[in-house]
Amino acid sequence: GLEWTCCSESFIRSAHPLVKDVVLSMISLDYDDTIMAAAGHQAEAILEETRAKHKGQYILAVEGNPPLNEGGMFCIDGGKPFVEKLKMMAEDAMAIIAWGACASWGCVQAAKPNPTQATPIDKVITNKPIIKVPGCPPIAEVMTGVVTFITTFGKLPELDRQGRPKMFYSQRIHDKCYR
Repeated sequence: GLEWTCCSESFIRSAHPLVKDVVLSMISLDYDDTIMAAAGHQAEAILEETRAKHKGQYILAVEGNPPLNEGGMFCIDGGKPFVEKLKMMAEDAMAIIAWGACASWGCVQAAKPNPTQATPIDKVITNKPIIKVPGCPPIAEVMTGVVTFITTFGKLPELDRQGRPKMFYSQRIHDKCYR
């Protein structure tokens, strides 16, 4: 979607757990347009194969937000508007992770006057659980921590009223400041 790619770059910098351990030992990362070797038709085929093979069992992690104006033509991915691709992949997903401020809240792209009608993920996908991991970029260890929690416990983390994982967003750093 509309974003800066800083979410993927943050993810690959995780130190605990190391992202290499997450990607090579914990999950099957079938599609990530930033770090995958495939491109073009090969990448699109992998996306379709993943959707069909793992229907109802995969987590869709989304970076960026969909622009809705003019049928989504302000963000084309694989020859289709990103919003169409998002809806298609979300349809068969178990849940969605909204990586970063763009996917979670809309960020700068959704600021007025917002000519592209960029919008947060949860305004487009309303029938699936959405885990928001905001930040620009989000904290790498929070990103890998959410993935680790889901793979370890086989369930989604408990969320706060804003849709963020409570384990990482339940306290502010200032809540325990002695001053």
